[in-house]
Amino acid sequence: MSRSSVETPKRTLSIVVGSNGAPASVEGCLAALEPQVDGAEVLVCEPAESPPELRGRFPFARFLTREGALVPELWRDGIDASRGDVVALTVSPMRPAPDWVASLRDRLERADVVAGAVEPGERLRATDWAEYFCRYSHDVLPFDGHDCVESLPGDNAAYRRESLERTRELYRDGFVEPFVNRRLADDGGTLRHEPGVVVYQGRSAGFGAFVRQRLEHGRDFGRRRGESAGAVANVAGAAASPLVPFVLTARLLRRLVPQARFRRPLLAALPLILVFNGAWAAGEATGRLAALRER
Repeated sequence: MSRSSVETPKRTLSIVVGSNGAPASVEGCLAALEPQVDGAEVLVCEPAESPPELRGRFPFARFLTREGALVPELWRDGIDASRGDVVALTVSPMRPAPDWVASLRDRLERADVVAGAVEPGERLRATDWAEYFCRYSHDVLPFDGHDCVESLPGDNAAYRRESLERTRELYRDGFVEPFVNRRLADDGGTLRHEPGVVVYQGRSAGFGAFVRQRLEHGRDFGRRRGESAGAVANVAGAAASPLVPFVLTARLLRRLVPQARFRRPLLAALPLILVFNGAWAAGEATGRLAALRER
């Protein structure tokens, strides 16, 4: 029997890009994907329609518009519209490494979920650095590949279709990866954090946009946590919210200060980091209280 007759067919891949930045960020992300698409389906899910010239430049991409949507909702819509055996998630400010698609395909043969590293891009401003540190301190290189559940970055992750189907009810209101990942792990799934799967963060949408995003995402996260927590836990969580920005900031400093390359941008971005973590804490407290009122 020939080798080709026993090889496992290559899984088909869908890439869902949640657009949370300006058209220029979408352009940069798609330009990084273009040389490596290799038959993959690419869906750009955006809150407002991109200019026709941008759409025309990347004919391999399918654009879906949902006005006013957050990234978790855009990801949900992209997952629902996708057809691949594997669904990869990212956001438009990310620039996938040249081997990103190949690395994901290879590693999904051995795991149900694979997430990778998020590294800083070029010419970042203090606001960009602050966003990067708040969101990706768990995901900076170097780290060894390992099984993991907590803090896998949804902005650089891929899921087998069958894993998504098993958790569909969890993301009907939006794909928030910690809740999906926890369910898959509880059901015996394999979740890997792999350093060889890399994306680079580009410039953010700016201070005001990220504050609003942190508030909204924190509120959604707090509401979801609050739905499964008791009244006492929700009240205690909301009451502790003034301490949360300092706890979150201390944790990321412990992880990042040992790396000399981050010390200068960390110092410059520290006031903004506290503001952004404060926005998250306020949103989470609001979400917990909303869940309490809905009981």
